[in-house]
Amino acid sequence: MDKNTNWPEFIKLTLDTPPRWLLKKALELCDGFSGHAIDLGCGSGLDTIALAKHGWTVTAVDSTPDGFENIQTKLPTELQDRVRYMQASFEDVDIPEADLVYSAFSVPFCRPEYFDQFWGKIVRAIKPGGRFCGNLFGVKDEWAYMTDATFITKERFDALFDGFEIEHFREQYSEGPSVLVPTKLWHLFDVVAKKS
Repeated sequence: MDKNTNWPEFIKLTLDTPPRWLLKKALELCDGFSGHAIDLGCGSGLDTIALAKHGWTVTAVDSTPDGFENIQTKLPTELQDRVRYMQASFEDVDIPEADLVYSAFSVPFCRPEYFDQFWGKIVRAIKPGGRFCGNLFGVKDEWAYMTDATFITKERFDALFDGFEIEHFREQYSEGPSVLVPTKLWHLFDVVAKKS
């Protein structure tokens, strides 16, 4: 596994998966509120679709447009205008202001030398009272040998979320499946955090 993985193949394999549990947790914490969400690294768009169906307007961001058609195909006609599409790499993306920035297994695939700049864009984009929801990779992850992805310690995690109220947190260190490999050792920080 490296950053040059065939992402179109990944998207194809996830076309029909249900919304992720962490997104469901964030929607619970939003308690019926819906505003503007950014889906960073939207992939096949499964979570973009779920957000739009829950009343959110969504900017779906990905470096490849392969998943955009899946969103357009599966989203009911009356919800089509809730989604805007942006093809951009994390290193170059301009993130619009949002009530929720959501990232499922994607933010870590920003190159380390750009990560602080990218994270700054995320924090600035989130409105006061808005949320970040997503996963970050820990330094004990099996893929931590990758030089073009970002892996963090718990101390760095804490620093990244200075100025946020952590509403949900789980650190995982366990064997488990991945879409592209049968199993791997995961070291993950799953988080929903509200900006002060």
